[in-house]
Amino acid sequence: MALLKINNQEIDASSGMSIFQMAKEMDIAIPSSCHQQGKCKECLIEIKSGHEFLSPPSKAEAHLTENFRLACEARISGNGDISCQTMKRSQIIIEDQSAFSEKEFQLDPAVKNMDGFVFLDNQLIDRYHGSLLGLAIDIGTTTVVVKLVNLENGHLLATHSFENPQRYAGSNVMSRILYDTTYGKKELKRILTAHLAKAIHLLTDKTEQIYEVVVGGNTTMRDLFFGLDVKTIGQTPYTSISENQLKTKELNSTALVSNGRKMGLPIFPKARVYGLPLIGSHVGADTTATLLAIDFEHQTEPVIIMDIGTNTEIVIGHKDLAFSASSPSGPAFEGGGITFGMPALPGAIEKIKILEDGQVQFKTINNQPEVGICGSGLIDILGELIRTEQINSLGRLEDDDRFMVSKESNIYLSENDINLLAQTKGANAAALNILIKEMGLQFKDIQKFYIAGGFGRHLDIEASIKIGLLPDLPRERFVQIGNAAIDGCVQALRNKKRRDQYEQFVQKIKTINLESDPDFFDYFVNGCQFIPIET
Repeated sequence: MALLKINNQEIDASSGMSIFQMAKEMDIAIPSSCHQQGKCKECLIEIKSGHEFLSPPSKAEAHLTENFRLACEARISGNGDISCQTMKRSQIIIEDQSAFSEKEFQLDPAVKNMDGFVFLDNQLIDRYHGSLLGLAIDIGTTTVVVKLVNLENGHLLATHSFENPQRYAGSNVMSRILYDTTYGKKELKRILTAHLAKAIHLLTDKTEQIYEVVVGGNTTMRDLFFGLDVKTIGQTPYTSISENQLKTKELNSTALVSNGRKMGLPIFPKARVYGLPLIGSHVGADTTATLLAIDFEHQTEPVIIMDIGTNTEIVIGHKDLAFSASSPSGPAFEGGGITFGMPALPGAIEKIKILEDGQVQFKTINNQPEVGICGSGLIDILGELIRTEQINSLGRLEDDDRFMVSKESNIYLSENDINLLAQTKGANAAALNILIKEMGLQFKDIQKFYIAGGFGRHLDIEASIKIGLLPDLPRERFVQIGNAAIDGCVQALRNKKRRDQYEQFVQKIKTINLESDPDFFDYFVNGCQFIPIET
């Protein structure tokens, strides 16, 4: 008899039983649409420990890497402890407020009801059946967010998010490019589409009344979803097929257009599925959506938009002149590679304070028992270690080779962890310095510094300035806008003219290859130190 733990729930499992069967007994929902035949590839689980007590991977699991299995194929084959977790999905919530959802907007969607008929760009596509719905989708490397929009009044109806199921192919875009070009068969597209289909059914039972979808995402995520070959994105000069076709004038925009039937989504078959245009290289459609959300086309004074993640995207400038870059900063600020790093999930330490007596005071997400440290917590720790002079400018701990965060749970930050965080910070600092130089400005000239993304929403500004992640600007200039990309996708649904405008507008933004700058290495080395950024 084996002890099986799924999502921290335990059950005794007999030899020969599949993890899917045991999960069903435990009332743990695992998605599947092939009746446990290993065909749909939807029942992904991550094995944390106890691999040796499971059956060997089957042919149906040949596409999986590292610690991932299909729950219907992985069977108990020995007596021991097995620990695994399902892909994480949020609960549906009715959206009444987000970063930009309440601001005024001019409603002019592409889909309209005219005398009882549905028109898409003035072309008749269907009879009116009671509602006109649209979907805004932001495909992140880690998380996918979907919002349902009423196209008749522009109101948000509901939202749903889930962990990107492509994670088995690697935590960063280069890993997924390698996987897609090695294995082919659009496996990554298919599994994402399957999870999106389930999310759509959860959002509404009126799926046939969804007539338009706007998709954002970094260059790789967007192109994988649309079934494009992503090989060129992983090779110098790191450009999408659509970007190359724009340069050769085969296309007049990097935006992508398909329909519901071709994309395999459970929506009206002739519904348009629209991928927002790219800015350039790895600065993708999600950044375009963020610019749209903050009305970048009307910015007359210099601003910075920075979305910190595995790839950090930065845009500096205003409506008449702007530069962009993508910094391959790595997953450290999202917990990747850090001994006790983890995503922002319940139990993650997100706030920390070192008291005068040396005691550590911290807060976890949802006030659950501490199990690790998420990105905002890591920034807090570094800031506190600098403030209390427990690390020097090179990130060396003064008294030990690790800093104990929780003695009870044995959670700590090691010097190696600090080194990884320093390198991530260094890459971001280098990108900021190179772009500000290209603009011919100093940081003090920046009037607004927009910090985007889920990680950025919870970032402690003071700690970030103290460790040299952000420049020391007047605090009121920093604006934490959260996942503005999804809000930009909503704006694109609400107003087609603005969306069309951005197809041309983003082409004016120049993308900088950071590594080609002669000062990149110096900026990077300096940025790895825990000292303020010169303003």
